[in-house]
This record gives sequence, C-alpha cells and structure tokens, in this order.
Amino acid sequence: MTTEWMLGSMAGGMLLLGGGLVWMHVQTRAAIDRLDDRISHLLAGLSLLTDTTEGALRDVATEVTRLAATKDESRPRPRTTTRRVTAAARRGRSVQEIAASEEVSEGEVSLRLQLERAAKERANHASMR
Repeated sequence: MTTEWMLGSMAGGMLLLGGGLVWMHVQTRAAIDRLDDRISHLLAGLSLLTDTTEGALRDVATEVTRLAATKDESRPRPRTTTRRVTAAARRGRSVQEIAASEEVSEGEVSLRLQLERAAKERANHASMR
C-alpha cells in the first residue's frame, strides 16, 4: 500500500504541478494579449498624431510659401507715401487735400509731415558733428 500511496501522491503532485503550469501559461498569455492591445492602441494614436502634425506643418509651409510669393499691392509702401505727402506739402497743397488724395486721415498726414521734419533735423544735426 505504501507504493501505491507514493505513486498516487506523485501523480497528484504532477497533476497539481501541470495544472499550475497551465494556469500560469494562461495568465501570461492574457497579460501578453492585454499588453499587445495597449501597444496597438498606442501605435494607432502615435500614427494619428504623426499624420496630424505632418499635415499641419505642410499647411504652414504652404501658407508661408504663398505669403512669401504674393506681394501686398493694396497698401503703398510707407516711405513712398511719406515722400508723396511731403512733396505735395512742398507744392502748397493743404493737409485736407493731401489726406483726400492719399485716402488717409488728416492726422496721419500731419504725423508723416512731422516725422519727415524730425528726420531732416536729425540728419542736419548729424552732419554738423
């Protein structure tokens, strides 16, 4: 009976050990599957982020290129406007007439005339030094 008892104990131990190994294998596979799902979600999010960033950078580059290629013809250059204003003032036109012809306010015309006078005074002072 002791031999049978020993064989039975060994068989039971082997079954317990085998069952434990199967249970550990199942748990490990489940953990690997969960990790695989998380990694695939992470990769999908990263791919979406990458595509969005590339698209945004492409749009920014296109817009910068478009803006660099087009010249803003709607507004005259400030220096040119100042020259026209000062030339008109030298010819004896009034501030109101200059403002109407340049399509700017009278205050802007006065300011441009004052800035031009100040620039000439600075240039005169600089040449005297």
